[in-house]
Amino acid sequence: MNILLIGGLWLGASAWDRVASALRVCGHDPVPVALPGQGAPPSAATLEDQRAAVLAAVDAAVGRVMIVGHSAACTLAWMACDARPQKVARVVMIGGFPAGDGEDYADMFELIDGVMP
Repeated sequence: MNILLIGGLWLGASAWDRVASALRVCGHDPVPVALPGQGAPPSAATLEDQRAAVLAAVDAAVGRVMIVGHSAACTLAWMACDARPQKVARVVMIGGFPAGDGEDYADMFELIDGVMP
């Protein structure tokens, strides 16, 4: 199964390296998603930029996927599930934090020109 791994705030796709190795040993196809604005070097990105990156990974996958969201990326996992329900088999959330009904995680942080510093 394709397993999309989405790191939380300020984590690059390499944060999943050890997890991805273990999943491969179990016969899965892990895909750490590189989100715009995260990793090294950090750059500016909007929530919509990150949502688009996750949806591109969902669309590129063969068959249905499991999406694993970590921390604030739990919101991105749900957004992808809502946008592509026919492509998502499961959603796993690790260490997410609650937001108000209908509130994006980005709403919890002060944005500057639509970008989370």
